[in-house]
Amino acid sequence: MGRQMVFVLVLFWCALIANQAQAIPPKARDFAARIQSYYEETRNFVAEFEQEVHWRRGSEVKLSKGRVYLQKPGLMRWEYLWPDKLLIVADGRNVYIYSPQDKQVMIFPSGKALSPRTTLGFMTGKGNLLRDFEILSCEELAEGKVKLLLLPKIESPQVAKIALIADAESGAISEIWFWDHLGNLTKIRFFKVKRNVKLSPKLFHFVPPQGVEIVRER
Repeated sequence: MGRQMVFVLVLFWCALIANQAQAIPPKARDFAARIQSYYEETRNFVAEFEQEVHWRRGSEVKLSKGRVYLQKPGLMRWEYLWPDKLLIVADGRNVYIYSPQDKQVMIFPSGKALSPRTTLGFMTGKGNLLRDFEILSCEELAEGKVKLLLLPKIESPQVAKIALIADAESGAISEIWFWDHLGNLTKIRFFKVKRNVKLSPKLFHFVPPQGVEIVRER
């Protein structure tokens, strides 16, 4: 995975949002409230994931697989295991991106990389779905799922719009899609999901290995 896509993924959680009111269709608002309620009751979240990056120009699709851990408030760990190993850890103060292949660690202050209200901060206790997004459309899908197309209320340089695919009854999210301003689409699917389980604090602690290049973003 290239540095540019890694940076986009980190900033995917980082767009600032506003508080202005928006008219939301009642049914769409009900689904959004269900999703918000589900994650308000979620202390932590563990899942395997598959990520697809669809480039607007050309037919190439970049596929990655791994495991993700989210812990309130605002802690996360993304382990990319295939095809290339990559580790992203947010410990509340910094965000670390470690590429074993490149022998490099990039470090971002949390204040820069993870705003107190993030694009999907409602999953880690840092945001509110109904407050932070305008709902552009709501589509009921097969197998009891619903798809919400969302627009951050303040434009993000990295994210143009987002789609959530969730269980219509429980509000559990199974897929997240996001588009950048060039029209490239990234899809993340979650499976083997567990929540409210005991997680070791060590998951959200990272010390750069000896001998790696360290790049600090200020």
